[in-house]
Amino acid sequence: MARQDPENLPARRSLAPLVAVIDIGSNSVRLVVYSGAGRTSVPVYNERTLCGLGRALGTTGRLDPEAVEAALRHLSRFAVVLTAMGVERIEALATEAVRAASDGADFVARAEAALGASITILDGATEAETSAFGVISGIPGADGMMGDLGGGSLEVVALDEGRPGQRATMPIGALRLREAADTDIDKAEAIVDKALAQIDWLGQVRGRTFFPVGGAWRAFAAVHMGQENYPLHVIHEYAIGRSDAQALLKLISRTSQKSLARIPRVPKARLKTLPLAAVVMERLLDAARPKNVVFSAFGLREGWLYRSLSPECRKEDPLLAAAAEIARRESRFAMPGEQLDQWLDILFPDEPPRFRRLRRAAVLLCDTAWRDHPDYRARDSFSRILHLSLTAIDHRERILLAYIVSSSYGGGRTGPTRSLLLPLVDDGDVEHAITIGRAIRFARTLAAGTLDVLGRTRLEIEGDHLVLCVAKGKGFLLSEEVSRRFEALARRIGRKPRLRS
Repeated sequence: MARQDPENLPARRSLAPLVAVIDIGSNSVRLVVYSGAGRTSVPVYNERTLCGLGRALGTTGRLDPEAVEAALRHLSRFAVVLTAMGVERIEALATEAVRAASDGADFVARAEAALGASITILDGATEAETSAFGVISGIPGADGMMGDLGGGSLEVVALDEGRPGQRATMPIGALRLREAADTDIDKAEAIVDKALAQIDWLGQVRGRTFFPVGGAWRAFAAVHMGQENYPLHVIHEYAIGRSDAQALLKLISRTSQKSLARIPRVPKARLKTLPLAAVVMERLLDAARPKNVVFSAFGLREGWLYRSLSPECRKEDPLLAAAAEIARRESRFAMPGEQLDQWLDILFPDEPPRFRRLRRAAVLLCDTAWRDHPDYRARDSFSRILHLSLTAIDHRERILLAYIVSSSYGGGRTGPTRSLLLPLVDDGDVEHAITIGRAIRFARTLAAGTLDVLGRTRLEIEGDHLVLCVAKGKGFLLSEEVSRRFEALARRIGRKPRLRS
């Protein structure tokens, strides 16, 4: 076969159609390109510029002229980039600054010409609902309240077990507050309190969960992680108690920009607005008094894609859908996860539903480390699963899923990363995760990763024995390594091994 010139490789074909969502906000203009537009849309490219379109809106009623030119330049760049990527669909959204500015329509006309695509101006109610759908898409069943802070406005939406309810939008974004109060924190608090007093349903959130959305508020999660030396740097579903959150927010709101710049993980581009963003969340938490705060990495852009899905697609489990897509792309063989999962069922008759779900995800992901060197599969698969772009999975579940997949490659309880994470999970849960991993390891060895071979065998429980049954005349499938791993699995679940063919 002739060697291919690496400088003339064929263009890579996308695994799914590329969809771009452009969010033209009061402070930033952001482009995110997603692979696919279904339940498992995954960001493959992300670019942002802090233009500050709404920095003088409260005073002039118009968009900032310099910011307008900067935004148009970046939209022109986005147009070229998206064409080069072969993006099939562009969704461009404009929010508070554009809808409130007297020259908003003029800007949109110029922006559409630069981008080569139409731009939807969202009204306040639609923006709020769309951000709520973003939270729901990444945290199905979210219950309490969503809050999305932008440069121009704050949107809050009541959430009832995954359904958006009452909503409100208020012009108290970080840029608006800075324009109205400058650096006077007491004045900013008074402005926020007055706005929040108009929302008569905030008391319904008491004792439930607050889900913050927006770059400034996500920064608080990163800062808190740094202060706590938290070992898992994943913002999505990072949870802290309300009192801890308020203490951090009070500190940030009363700290000078110079001092803030010295705090680890504080984004330098947000130093001017971070104290005011802290004021808004702190006052909102004081008014609503939720039990805890769970940060969402999903918001307006993801919500816009989610709201276009069919009801059937929305019902899909995003964790399992993502795991299935990753398996389809990266596994060696087409061993369907459902069949392998059912084959293992007899080992776990009283398994809690949350572990059953993690097991289903694990059997889909268990063959994705085959390209790695065998000596490093356990270590590297743990890290890979830990940091995969997955949703509908909290941090404890993420760690346990990593333990399952890692132990399917022979990994155990401890290691450079695993030891740091052990305090975050229950010891019994870790042991159960490792048992699932060992069972997957045995099944993968027995069937060589294929469904055909697996279908010629089954497991049974007889008294205190774990029995491996092999189709008549197929005893040769029980190699020395298969027998050894079967015996190890039987011992792990407290049974005696027995082979039957």
